[in-house]
Amino acid sequence: MGTRQLELFVRERCRSGTLTVTEARHLFDWLLAIRDPAPTIYPFNHLFTTLVHMNNLTNHYPTIFSLFNQLTQTNQISPNVYTYNILINCCMRVDRIGLAFVLLGRALKEGPGSNPGVFNPLLKGLCKDSRIHEAAAIVLDKMPKLGCTPDLFSYNTLMNGICKMGQIDKAEELLDYMVSKGLQPDVVTYTTLIDGLCKKGLLDKATQILQCMISKGLEPNVVTYIALMNVLCKKGEIEKAEELLDFMVSKGVQPDIVTYSILIDGLCKKGLLDKANQMVQCMISEGLEPNIVTYSAVMDALCKKGEIGKPEELLDYMVSEGLEPNIVTYTTLIDGLCKKGLLDKATQILQCMITKGLEPNVVTYSALMDMLCKTGEIEKAEELLDFMVSKGVQPEIVTYTILIGGLRKKGLLDKAEQMLQCMISKGLEPNVVTYNALGCTVQTKRN
Repeated sequence: MGTRQLELFVRERCRSGTLTVTEARHLFDWLLAIRDPAPTIYPFNHLFTTLVHMNNLTNHYPTIFSLFNQLTQTNQISPNVYTYNILINCCMRVDRIGLAFVLLGRALKEGPGSNPGVFNPLLKGLCKDSRIHEAAAIVLDKMPKLGCTPDLFSYNTLMNGICKMGQIDKAEELLDYMVSKGLQPDVVTYTTLIDGLCKKGLLDKATQILQCMISKGLEPNVVTYIALMNVLCKKGEIEKAEELLDFMVSKGVQPDIVTYSILIDGLCKKGLLDKANQMVQCMISEGLEPNIVTYSAVMDALCKKGEIGKPEELLDYMVSEGLEPNIVTYTTLIDGLCKKGLLDKATQILQCMITKGLEPNVVTYSALMDMLCKTGEIEKAEELLDFMVSKGVQPEIVTYTILIGGLRKKGLLDKAEQMLQCMISKGLEPNVVTYNALGCTVQTKRN
């Protein structure tokens, strides 16, 4: 097989999705043995990329760097920008940031380091680890000093990291800085900033940025609209969210499952179940199958309305459709059953949840404890607390408050006081609800 034929064969094997680490090593050695003519760097990059995206990267990443060292020792085939991009990305995925910096230094020494593609995976990893200060120093200082001009991906990566840290002022400053450097922000840049503003509840500012984006001829995408809809629904402005959906569709942007799920959840929280069901039907008519998040939102609304039979039917329907209910789904139903006083049914659902390998969380346990306290079974509630802790689930303020209220109602004031002290010793500060649960007698005793 000639050099060109072997390169094509390697590319096809990498694209097949069936390549193993052993076969990759064999193909690598075969490529390295060819001399007349020597292969290009591209088939090696194909092999590196495939190895990085295989399962259990932590186990086989040393193989990748062993192959890379063999490649560089030949002095016939030089790694390019993409080679270093792949390997630095590998370092970040296995949390070997020190090795990533070593590779960066080598790239700078050998030439490819002047390309931002070498820096970008490092920036992405730093931002993912919340090392924003280091990422900012690289983009704003080190790259320019090394003769490497940051590209749009570099700035967008940094923008995303800054917004995730909630440093919106700095994100806005970065946008202005980009423009001052002659770089035109794209849809990703603006959408990242809009999402950051929305998460901080700054809807007016987000809308201003949206208008600025549109004025520059950039069309918002589905992610942009989702960010705005999410904050509108959280604020309870469901009508505006629906208007935004209509506007989005009029602009030719098709809603996805996340868009519908946000709106359905918003409608459910407002108690507009009929509208939520209509939205579910609309979603299905568009060829989108409701997911766990969608159904869990509807289930929560049904439980809050006290229509407890319907959530159980919905759970059965979800399972029949091949959807696996998650902790949120089960906990929602358990909480609804407990609020209706159906402790036996709630316990059955709990057992079902555990048999499926799902561990109850603090909300699940708190719902059951609340029911036990309301029925006067305080001893069982205390046993459940001990069991919960033995399973590694830490009680929260709500958990302690439920138990304190239950103990007080049983006249066990000393035990309620002890529970309060236990709560404080765990670093949890009692709130107004906790003190209300304690009652005046115990508060007076504390004072």
